[in-house]
Amino acid sequence: PFPVSRAKLENYVQCPRCFVLDRRHKVAPPSGPSFTLNSAVDGLLKKEFDLARAAQVPHEAVAELGYGFIPLADERMDEWRNAFKGIRSLHEPSNIELYGGVDDVWVDPDSGNVLIVDYKTTAKSEPVTELGDAEYHNAYRRQLEVYQWLLRANGLTVNDTGYWFYATARKNADSFDRKLVFDYTLVAHEGDTSWIEPALLALKADLDREGLPAAKESCEMCQYLDKRRDVENS
Repeated sequence: PFPVSRAKLENYVQCPRCFVLDRRHKVAPPSGPSFTLNSAVDGLLKKEFDLARAAQVPHEAVAELGYGFIPLADERMDEWRNAFKGIRSLHEPSNIELYGGVDDVWVDPDSGNVLIVDYKTTAKSEPVTELGDAEYHNAYRRQLEVYQWLLRANGLTVNDTGYWFYATARKNADSFDRKLVFDYTLVAHEGDTSWIEPALLALKADLDREGLPAAKESCEMCQYLDKRRDVENS
């Protein structure tokens, strides 16, 4: 099997040409900065939710938001949250083993179904209550949907609705005082995983095919390289 992470599948969706350059020819795009503050918040949230997981009760913030969701108690959670292991499933038609590390999995006590949760951290004047149509928001949606697909492939009954647990730092505070104050919101998304299998088949076909696939018109990296090449060759 050919292992493909959720992030690499997203790279393929963003631009097949950049993906093939990376995976087949080892020409990776320039790396971006690491978001260490966001990672710190994620890590602290996971500690809090693990306390609720051990007690099998809703996290205090989730209860305050009016939900009774309980963190899933499963011996596989540590593996599922590990970005290098993650939830894995072999897609036999493409021979691709897709995998990804989740932030959390909760249980809806009313139905017994599990639901995917992804932590998001930002700073705005108002708490986040919905996502827009920006491309990075669409990437957030695909992220949840891949995790839903993976859990279903592992035999779990998964709610179509997943959630982003948003921690929004208040930008309008009077002072910093060595701390940030966060507002919590749960933002729902009705997942649609129907795009995943066609994407895996197309990814495999592009990897097996000679030459490079066409660049995606919206790919900023390819746009930059094309314009640079035009200038250099003028």
